[in-house]
Amino acid sequence: MRLYNIRLPHFPPSEGPSALTLEKGSRILLLGASGSGKSSLLKLIAGFSEPASGAIDDGGKRSALLLQNPFHQIIMQTVHDELYFPRKNAGCSSAEAEAAVKETAGTLGIRHLLERDMATLSFGETQLVMLAATFLTDADIMLLDEPTSHLDRKAVQACYRCMDRAAAGGKTVLVASQNPDEYFYFDTVWIMKAGAVQACMRSEDFAGKHAEYGIIPDSSLIRRRLHELAEKAV
Repeated sequence: MRLYNIRLPHFPPSEGPSALTLEKGSRILLLGASGSGKSSLLKLIAGFSEPASGAIDDGGKRSALLLQNPFHQIIMQTVHDELYFPRKNAGCSSAEAEAAVKETAGTLGIRHLLERDMATLSFGETQLVMLAATFLTDADIMLLDEPTSHLDRKAVQACYRCMDRAAAGGKTVLVASQNPDEYFYFDTVWIMKAGAVQACMRSEDFAGKHAEYGIIPDSSLIRRRLHELAEKAV
């Protein structure tokens, strides 16, 4: 899939890369301040809206979108049925669907939730279930809007194991986040501002360039503060 000069509605024109590619098997982190258009861009790529300018060549690729609020996507009553539905909808046999449900639930550490009613889950549990359901869809591109925002450290690690497995299987994973420290999980970083992607770089390059875009990872802030405290102690 390629994006050409994409600009979202209700934002002024801005300069940035003329074309962006969502490569097969790539892991992309989309960073930007709140209100910069990250969620809107994911919905646009998923086909729910149109750009103010530019074009998308989907190349026949299908997208699955996980929303910021996972409660808005629940369609079944139990966790098992929520995960089983996308595989059956993709044409899998019952045995294949059950195997996929158990495998993905195992990767995310939620097998113990399979018989639970969706209405009884916490926000974090619901987020993990809907993340699993997203990865169980028959899609080529996984669009995830702040998927780790309500997860503890163990669940975050499970989330990224699932993303890595999907990418290794040839799927594209695009994650919108406000946490720049997540960059080391990804191959590529896109930086969004005022409704357009204004920079695209390899994650190892982002480590040395983030300050140019006004982005300061927490790790850098901590190192800076420790350095200041060390100087005061001398």
